[in-house]
Amino acid sequence: EVYFQVKCLQPITLNKHLGLFSKGMIGLRWLLSRSGLGASNQFETLGFIRSDQGISYPDIQFHFLPGAIRYDGKSASEGHGFQMHIGPMRSKSRGHVHIRNSDISSAPEIKFNYMSHDDDWTEFRRCIRLGREILSMPAMDAFRGDEIQPGNDVTSDDGIDDFIREHAESAYHPCGTMRMGKANDPLAVVDPECRVIGVDGLRVADSSIFPQITNGNLNAPSIMVGEKASDFILGRQPLAPVNLTPYAATDWQNKQR
Repeated sequence: EVYFQVKCLQPITLNKHLGLFSKGMIGLRWLLSRSGLGASNQFETLGFIRSDQGISYPDIQFHFLPGAIRYDGKSASEGHGFQMHIGPMRSKSRGHVHIRNSDISSAPEIKFNYMSHDDDWTEFRRCIRLGREILSMPAMDAFRGDEIQPGNDVTSDDGIDDFIREHAESAYHPCGTMRMGKANDPLAVVDPECRVIGVDGLRVADSSIFPQITNGNLNAPSIMVGEKASDFILGRQPLAPVNLTPYAATDWQNKQR
C-alpha cells in the first residue's frame, strides 16, 4: 500500500497530539480507564471499491486516518494533515520463502517480490487517481489542502510509478507460503484438513495455508482457520453449508460505479 497524504486546512487532526507530553497523557488515560484516543487505532473509516468496469467485486481497499504521519510516527509536514492508505487487494506479484541450507538454525530466504507483475502497477495508478477523486468531493472542500505526497504535480503514469517505487510499504498481510491443496498437488503443503502432507501428527493453522490471499485483511480468516482446525482435531462434524450469493452490482461489466 501507499500513504496518500494531504494538508488539512483546519486544526482538527491527530497531528496536534504527536508531542511527547500529549502522547504520554493519551497513554495514561488508556491505562487508567481504557478510553480516549488510545482506545482506537484511529482507522475507523475504510472502504472497498471496484477500480474499473469489468471487475465484479472490490479490488481496492482504502483506510482513512485523521492525521498525516510518517512511517516512523513523526508528523509528515508542518501543521495538520490527514491520509489514506490505499492498495490493491488481489496483487498478481508472487514472492517465495526458500530454505537456504540444511542447517535448521539458518533463517530462510524471504522475498516478497512486490510490483513484479505489470497489472499491479496499473491497479496502483488507479488507487492514486480514485483517491484524488474521493478527496475532490465538495464535502472535503473545507478541509482539503495541498498534497503532501504524491504531490499535486504528480499526475502522469511515470510520475505516479516513481512515487510508488519510493513510498510503497508492506501492509503486513503476507500469506500463502504453505498452501492448502490435494495430496497430489505438487505445490500444496497441507491437505484440506490442515495436515502437513507426508508428515504424521503435524498441522498448520494460520494464513500461510491460504491458496490465495483473501479479499480483505487476514485477521478474521486466520481466526476461522484456527477454529476449523480445532474442529478437525476434535472430530466435530461440520455445520450444514449456507450457500449465500455475495452481492455484485448488476452493471459491473460496463460500469465502474
